Amino acid sequence: MVEVGFVLAAVGVWAVVTGSSDGIGKEYAVNLAKYGLNVVLVSRTESKLINVKEEITSQYPVEVRIVPIDFAQGPSVYKTIENALEGLDIGILVNNVGIAHDHPRYLEEIPWYQIEQTVSVNLIPTVNLVHMVLPQMKTRRRGMIVNVTSTAGIFPVPLVSTYGATKQFLNRFSQALQAELDGTGVECQLVHPMFVATSLIQQWESLGIYGILSAPVERYGRMAVWTIGKVRETTGYWAHGVQLVLLKVPPLVILMAITAYLFRYLRDMKINELGAK
Repeated sequence: MVEVGFVLAAVGVWAVVTGSSDGIGKEYAVNLAKYGLNVVLVSRTESKLINVKEEITSQYPVEVRIVPIDFAQGPSVYKTIENALEGLDIGILVNNVGIAHDHPRYLEEIPWYQIEQTVSVNLIPTVNLVHMVLPQMKTRRRGMIVNVTSTAGIFPVPLVSTYGATKQFLNRFSQALQAELDGTGVECQLVHPMFVATSLIQQWESLGIYGILSAPVERYGRMAVWTIGKVRETTGYWAHGVQLVLLKVPPLVILMAITAYLFRYLRDMKINELGAK
């Protein structure tokens, strides 16, 4: 495994980060720039990407390029990304793009098009971008692929079943890729965060445990980047690692019952909130 810091820049000149307009993806981009890598920001909202670019370049002497695309648009976006990456010495790819439903719901309550969009956006970009950058990384015999998934991919999660299943796919994809890459000089790291203070999990604030269990996104980003090259699989943050160990203590049937109770509570509360408007 490579060492963090100055060697991160040694794997290549550029880092590509998807889902980088805010949250975890933004913090990966900021911290990779801190270690001297130029950054390509890939995300949906151009105005947010511009803000992130300005934040990075105001702090670090690196080059930042933005690629505003919506992965939900389908196959046409990949040619745009391919053109943007042409000729770049890409050392690190961080696959962080993903979407979740606005609140926990039973499967039949979710419109089919939202289910299809969740599956498409959470799976296909990661696979396609790995496919896109691997040839040049293998040719140079250096590179790091970081696939950010979720703890929801480790355990079955009732009422967010589609989201959790997409994360399980990414877990297995990453683990298989690690074996494929042995001896090539290219590494694949699997990161499955728990609660991080981002817009994706704001609904957890209502449970009263959000602040206790979640990590500040800035702190999470620093720690997650620090783990690159040190471990193949991580939660990205020490407190999340402790939480994951504790989650593995009870039998799965009990854990699922507790999770189902919590998510039903969130669902019912959201329905009541919407009904009151």
